[in-house]
Order: sequence, then structure tokens, then C-alpha cells
Amino acid sequence: MWQRPARRHRTRDAGPSTSHVPQRMCAGCGRRAPKSDLIRFTPVRDGDDLVVVRDDDGTHPGRGIYICRARPCFERAVERRGFARGARGPVKVDVTMAGELVDERHA
Repeated sequence: MWQRPARRHRTRDAGPSTSHVPQRMCAGCGRRAPKSDLIRFTPVRDGDDLVVVRDDDGTHPGRGIYICRARPCFERAVERRGFARGARGPVKVDVTMAGELVDERHA
């Protein structure tokens, strides 16, 4: 009877170590960037509705929706339903929070 050859474990070279940097995609412009460069939002249940809130420390449960720190990206995500797509369902977004949430220095 035929037997599959034993698998060999791969060994790492002794070269310089590289650390993995998590990448996320902006729901507004679609740009991929390091997770630390984007702002995370999560849908939170408010009665019967899902409302998008900012999640600075990343502790809210559920799907995270990431946006660049530029106001146009936030506005585009609202217009093109980027928040709803990221949350996989209808959500309410307070468009007035764009000024409070987005850092204009990074625009």
C-alpha cells in the first residue's frame, strides 16, 4: 500500500527578522494601509438599529470598519455605503461626527 511521505518542518533562516504588520482596507477610498494608520469603527446595537461608533482601543466586539484619517474618505464611505458593506448590514452613521472624528492634519 502506498504511503504519503512524512512532512518536514520548515526552518527559518538566520537572516534578519521581519515583523508582520497587519493591513486593512479603507471603506472609503479602498486604499490598503497599516492598521495603525486607519481609524476603526464598529457597529453597535442601539435598540433595533445598528449605529456606527468609533472604536479607538479596538475592544468593541464585531466587525471592524476602517477609514483613512481624511474627511473625504469618511464622506465617501457614507455616500457609497462603505459602512453598511463593512458591517454586512444596514447601519446608521451620524455624518456630523466627521469633523470630530477625523484628523485634518492627515488629510
